[in-house]
Amino acid sequence: MIKLEIKNIKGNNYLYLKEGLKVNAKSIPVLLYGGRIDKLALNEFLGKCTQFDTIRLTKFLDYRVAHFQAGFLDKEKIIALEKLRYYYTDFEDLYPDESTRYVQSVFVRYVQGTTAIEGNTISPQEARELLEHDISPAGKKVSEVYEILNFVRLRDFLKTYTGDVSEKLGKTMHAILMENLMRAPGEYRQIQVAIEKVEYDPPPAILVPDQMKELVSWYRANAKRLHPFELAILLHARFELIHPFSDGNGRVGRALMNFILERAGYPTIYLGLSQRKDYLDAIMPADDGDFIPIVTMLSSTYLDQHKEVVRQVMEATAAARKSAKIERLLKEFTRLKKDYAKNSGT
Repeated sequence: MIKLEIKNIKGNNYLYLKEGLKVNAKSIPVLLYGGRIDKLALNEFLGKCTQFDTIRLTKFLDYRVAHFQAGFLDKEKIIALEKLRYYYTDFEDLYPDESTRYVQSVFVRYVQGTTAIEGNTISPQEARELLEHDISPAGKKVSEVYEILNFVRLRDFLKTYTGDVSEKLGKTMHAILMENLMRAPGEYRQIQVAIEKVEYDPPPAILVPDQMKELVSWYRANAKRLHPFELAILLHARFELIHPFSDGNGRVGRALMNFILERAGYPTIYLGLSQRKDYLDAIMPADDGDFIPIVTMLSSTYLDQHKEVVRQVMEATAAARKSAKIERLLKEFTRLKKDYAKNSGT
């Protein structure tokens, strides 16, 4: 939170804007000289607030870009992703009600899209009615309704989950998402499976437990090193190649991807039926160790999905619009001006 501080230097009172910016587990000092409190006008102060936000963003980006490694994301994409993360946090602070509606809207798109990719025929509007008003669509299979509603149960579970990615988490996610849809949800497959419309054969069932242990070990070795977005995509792609369950792998894999993104402070990603072919085409080269197509496809899709958040917050910041943060700073600035005038007798 930005604070205003007065420093008396040689009889004059100077205003400074300061904040301990929390980035990862560190607090990075951000400081900006505002000017003499008696000569600083309101419009000039608002300009300083905008300037402070620019400095704050630069420090945030410098630290985040330098902190993480990436093998498939270029620097330009990382900066764009970090700007999204930065403005997404500000969006919640500036417009809490609108942010809540936005998160719910993304959730509906995510749930409808991730199930549609697997063959669910419930439309976006029907999914919204079901998720927000508990209105079941007419003419749909009961299983399709369960596929949608199980994501509400998963969301509720993850709100209270404090652990990290693990085999147990993957099995629990599967058990929740596939409840009432298959026998023994949450258990690794015992049979060979095929991926529909994809020329790829997952490993034999006997290898699944060992490969899942290796996947979790890979994740833990890279969790603090890799950029979170790349980490999320690579985990998702590796999980899909193992295909550890007899059904529901796509839904669980994409849920794991979003779990990592949300834990790291990013909005979730959603995919729809119209993107299914491009998505599957992009993920298949990962079997040969080529993750560039899936990282490129998902990062571009993701940034495009959430660009409106970035635009809206950037415009609000540049225009110094009335917001909870700006109003608080204006009140504090006005109080300091009055205190100065009172103490100086002017």
